[in-house]
Amino acid sequence: MGLLTDYLSAALKLASYRPGEGGFLEVTVPGISGLMVRGRSFEECRERLSAELELWLTKTLLAHEPLPELAGAGTKLQEMALEIYPSANPTEATILQNTRLILEEVRQIRRGGAGGGAGQQRPEPARQERPPEPKRSSLRISDYVGEIGLSLQLARNGNESEEKALDRISGFLGERYLALEGLYEKLKIASSRGSGEFQYSMNSISQQDIGLVTQFCTLLKESNLLKNYSYNSKVRRVFGRLTDDGKARNFITGGWLERFVKQSVLLSLRRRNIAHDVLAGSTLIYPNGDRFEIDLLARTANTLAMVECKTGGYEENLERHQRIAADLRIPAKQVLYVLLGVPEQVLDELGRQWGFTFANEKTLTENLERLLA
Repeated sequence: MGLLTDYLSAALKLASYRPGEGGFLEVTVPGISGLMVRGRSFEECRERLSAELELWLTKTLLAHEPLPELAGAGTKLQEMALEIYPSANPTEATILQNTRLILEEVRQIRRGGAGGGAGQQRPEPARQERPPEPKRSSLRISDYVGEIGLSLQLARNGNESEEKALDRISGFLGERYLALEGLYEKLKIASSRGSGEFQYSMNSISQQDIGLVTQFCTLLKESNLLKNYSYNSKVRRVFGRLTDDGKARNFITGGWLERFVKQSVLLSLRRRNIAHDVLAGSTLIYPNGDRFEIDLLARTANTLAMVECKTGGYEENLERHQRIAADLRIPAKQVLYVLLGVPEQVLDELGRQWGFTFANEKTLTENLERLLA
């Protein structure tokens, strides 16, 4: 790659992604002050950041301002800019006029052309035959599963706006679970009742947590997961009723956790710019017709991981997932069991007994980082 490509690629790899207000992601690059972009998805943020980095780099070079040293290209780019544009104080008009020219200079150097001032004629570089690039193996999980004689049926998602709303609620609950745990337990109990009714006293929680509870209930109501909801400030109590359909109950009893873990997996992979394939809620199909649903499969060039998420009983599933992992040729340590509310001492004991990686809501992030490294 050329200097510009190397520098921009290094800057993109350093990018830091974090949740922002209103469901947006915010992205900054350490060492580059004043540069931040926001977007609804990783892809949108990355596209915007790439464009902003190119504009920032061009203006910085033309203004002869210092560059952070990345990929060993910072000093070389500054030297090239001084040689091509010796003016120490270019005006904004000059910057705008010459942006395209300096980018063309860099592209010429990247293609192997000689350096020099703008407008100089360059000899046509001799064409050399390049050896064909080796074929890259596919990261598609479905391809891998097919190679070992099994197949996958992919999950069917709802419409885009509905999926985004459910992802937002899952992220809200997962990131604030400590404050919302009491309400969530009430919702789980209500999901097993025919009426779906619940009430939650907030006499023992802070005003800040009361705000989070009412905000979460509002999100549930707006997404039609609650049929009704009210808050009585005098007695500091929430009253509500779950929507009477399977979708709402499945979401409350475990679907939200699967979505939150998927978001966490994707964020971990994208933050480090790791090529990947992630499938949620797919069904593994055996040649004899047996079918088993898997909460999450994640694949990188170095790792194939299976993730299972449980908000309640899990013991009866462990042996089955042990067999599935063996059939998929996934080492036990690359099976992550996320068990909501289970103490870490119990998780450690389960890990010794089964060989899987066990995590709860508090240890999820650190275990994901190790698993996907």
